[in-house]
Amino acid sequence: MRAPYLAALLALTATSCGQRAGPEQELRELIAEAEDAAEARDTGHFRDLLSRDYLDARGRTRDDLIGGLRAYFLTHQRVEILTRVEEIEIRKDEVARVVLGVVSMSRSGGRFGGDVERIELELVREDGDWRIIGASWR
Repeated sequence: MRAPYLAALLALTATSCGQRAGPEQELRELIAEAEDAAEARDTGHFRDLLSRDYLDARGRTRDDLIGGLRAYFLTHQRVEILTRVEEIEIRKDEVARVVLGVVSMSRSGGRFGGDVERIELELVREDGDWRIIGASWR
């Protein structure tokens, strides 16, 4: 299995950032925290990150993505992530678009593999926290 489930979720975290930071800084902190969660293979951490209305460019729902992530973590004993923020666009402090470059390396059954992805995320604020509502990657 390729890493798109993992990559699409890396830009988010369930932990709310403090109100002192601006939206762009909040999103940068979310990305850094999500790297840690992915490397810890913490599926539960990502469940709250997706809006209940999530639908990606490939027609996958929130439950589809979480199921794929769970399977990925079960079959990959070690995950290493490196992200690079390419662009952050804030619209009205409630909607954002984030473009990331993500390199993921993993070990499965003694074999190492990796992917390089470009991910575009759409985020909205729900109950004060950033949530992902859509994504596309290649």
